Amino acid sequence: MSDVLGLLLLVLYIAAIVSLAAAITYAVIRIFPTERTSKKPDDSDGESSPKRGEESRAGSLFRRSKRATT
Repeated sequence: MSDVLGLLLLVLYIAAIVSLAAAITYAVIRIFPTERTSKKPDDSDGESSPKRGEESRAGSLFRRSKRATT
């Protein structure tokens, strides 16, 4: 019986620690919110240069392998 109570207390202890960490995180986020700034374009003409590998497949979600597939 003492083993069962010991395991139950261990589970309660872990739950209390996780709850305390969540409460502290929530409080810190509420007290010190981040400043959101709008994105500014890098170039003056409003057009940004394409990033590496985006020239030919701008809408692609996954990278294609460099090996030729048949």
